[in-house]
Amino acid sequence: MKIISWNIRGLGSRKKRRVVKDFLRLQNPDVVMFQETKREECDRRFVGSVWSVRNKEWAALPACGASGGILII
Repeated sequence: MKIISWNIRGLGSRKKRRVVKDFLRLQNPDVVMFQETKREECDRRFVGSVWSVRNKEWAALPACGASGGILII
């Protein structure tokens, strides 16, 4: 099982999400954990913009203000 844990320091920009998505495509992990997403809300569309694997499940804890936020896919 391949697990990636990454302090991403924000996933707001489309350019950064593209870099993350390309990296995950190359690494092909089973589980990805992002810290410091700085996102108040993570929906299906946003998760798909980060990782394009089909039939994925995720859990998210929202950011509080300008810090925090966890996303596990």
